[in-house]
Amino acid sequence: MAQIINRLNFADFNNNLTVAWTKSYSDFPKRASVMYNMSSTDVDTGDISGLDGFSMAKIKLEGEEMAFGSLTQNYRKTWSTYEIALETKITWNMRKYSKYDLIQKAINNLAQSAAKRMELDLTHRFTFANSISYTTQEGISKTTTVGDGLALLSTVHTMPGTSTTFRNRVANNPVLSKGGLEAAETLFATQMIDTNGETTFQDPTHLVITNDPNQKNTAMQYLKSYADPTASQAGVMNPYEGKYGLIILPYLSTTAAGIYDSTKAKYWFLVNMNHKDAYCKVGQDPMFITPVDNGGKEFETLDWKYATLSSFALEIVDARWIVKKLPAILKSSLIDSNIHQLFLVNGLLDNEAEGESHRERLTEKTLEKVM
Repeated sequence: MAQIINRLNFADFNNNLTVAWTKSYSDFPKRASVMYNMSSTDVDTGDISGLDGFSMAKIKLEGEEMAFGSLTQNYRKTWSTYEIALETKITWNMRKYSKYDLIQKAINNLAQSAAKRMELDLTHRFTFANSISYTTQEGISKTTTVGDGLALLSTVHTMPGTSTTFRNRVANNPVLSKGGLEAAETLFATQMIDTNGETTFQDPTHLVITNDPNQKNTAMQYLKSYADPTASQAGVMNPYEGKYGLIILPYLSTTAAGIYDSTKAKYWFLVNMNHKDAYCKVGQDPMFITPVDNGGKEFETLDWKYATLSSFALEIVDARWIVKKLPAILKSSLIDSNIHQLFLVNGLLDNEAEGESHRERLTEKTLEKVM
């Protein structure tokens, strides 16, 4: 006969569940955290800002004073922590009849609920990179702007100290391909500027994709093949072999509720992880909360309550370390003709070359309203 779980073995029971919770939480794959500068915090709000380096050294003629270089304050963002939490109950029936499999499953699910939500929120800063905000599954609006007040993905990013703008959004929505990668690399090579408007060196280090099987296979062909994947003859060198690290974000192609969204399946972007400017401030790592002998127990039901809780903040200040493609938009056969025309004029349809020139002349705010 199995041992009845009661007040006499209450402490041991909680200790065992804590071990099970910790293992389940640790086993959940946490991939999005590599995209962030992770750090702990003892306060619930604060500021993040950056400094740009000196301009180029100046020619000094004989007898003249040296030009003076000074650091320039870049944009600033204020972060604030928020909490995620979930609770479950171990019922009297589960304890009385020693239903260890159900108890184990409940605690495992509780542990993974915290890991899943943190992974989802960290990923969605990139899923919704072309928007200034998104609405969570709880109906809460989350602002996703970067330091210049625009979406992470933009054609008209600004820098303090210069009127020159830069773009980190790939035109014409290319799928992952040689042409698409070269278009993204071109933006890294030609668009990234400092606060003086001068070109900065930004070399992408990683390719980030969804877990779409076709896209994963394409990425592996480009990054692992010795020969050119697009060449018909053998022995042609593949310039992308080993060029980038590969990061796969399973929640990149999901809705705000974490539901798979096929329209996002081909999302991909290049990042310079040496200059990543995304921050995750953790006030409380996900923790397991057990009932105590005089609390967390319901007299009316004899249930014991268990919970998980975490607190963290997310912000991205600088957009110069990431280049991403826009999502593909449904063709006119699948959407209202008036909406199709609106997207066409604004250059948001896949492979609609005529729309691109119009889109370049739009202001960022107008484009965001259309999207």
